[in-house]
Amino acid sequence: MDSQGVHLHPDGGGKMRPKSIAAILLAVLVVSTGWGSTALAARTSTFAPIDPGVRASAMGGAFTAVGGEPIAMYWNPASLFFMEGREVEASYSDLYGLGLAKRTFFTFGLKSVYENPRFSGDKVVVTRDATTGPAYAFGVQSLFIDLDGGGYSELSLGGAAAWGYGDRLAAGVSFRGLFVSSDFQDVSASGYNLGMGLAWRYSEKERLAVAVPQLLSRVFWKFHSTERLPVAVVAGWSRTFGDAVTVSAESEWRENEAGPYRLAVGGEAWVFPDRLALRAGYRRLNGGIEDVSKPTFGAAVRFSRMRFDYAFRLGPDNLGDTHRLGLLVGF
Repeated sequence: MDSQGVHLHPDGGGKMRPKSIAAILLAVLVVSTGWGSTALAARTSTFAPIDPGVRASAMGGAFTAVGGEPIAMYWNPASLFFMEGREVEASYSDLYGLGLAKRTFFTFGLKSVYENPRFSGDKVVVTRDATTGPAYAFGVQSLFIDLDGGGYSELSLGGAAAWGYGDRLAAGVSFRGLFVSSDFQDVSASGYNLGMGLAWRYSEKERLAVAVPQLLSRVFWKFHSTERLPVAVVAGWSRTFGDAVTVSAESEWRENEAGPYRLAVGGEAWVFPDRLALRAGYRRLNGGIEDVSKPTFGAAVRFSRMRFDYAFRLGPDNLGDTHRLGLLVGF
């Protein structure tokens, strides 16, 4: 790889070799037409992860108005408000099934529970309010790309908080730090990102949400380039039917983009109550290495307080498909 790009050669079957594909991933992260030029890193780096969370990925990435679990801190921090109790969530994915680009997430979420004492006759009765208290989440995510000439890695640490106004309207904020390192000369960086969001449960079954996940950001590259991630606005909607079915949709607009940058729809159905769920979605993403319009699929199995998640996402034509595995534990 030189400072002007990565030279690639397809194999005899017309598909790129795995190592060449990994080189593309690295090039998209830190190279465009030269060091310090327009940041394609804004599209695929840890600060702009594609569909974080296994459940969200299986639902096509239509998750901004769904939330209710720790991974919501990356989609819309306000939707953390709809959590219940405490949860730990972890996931792993081998991007494009190559064994060369691996992404992991680990998040912890907590919903505050208020205890309200009151007198009932000559006794004090304490009731627990788990709906109106604030919620918090903390997350660690990583990306590692393995190349013949070395490796490239990203580590992001962050947190988020959500507060409610009554039990229907919530606002949230998230903040993350980014640390990039590699075996390539001068390819390292640090940065930060501030995001905000709103979520409104306007009926018992429906929610609306708006998020600005990259409101304020900076990435400081070692090769003397400072870049800002593009500001994006995401609007989402979700609705539940009974206790078993959830459907959702959302659209994302980014500055300097003509038309929507991302469109997504998804659904989840618990075919065996509290035991087995099936998920599916469709996502259209314009730009970057993930320029695709393809369906997504997934499933979940729940045992007591543990939920095992799986997601399958069709990749771009020149790349492979991605399988994701996840575990959520409530306590």
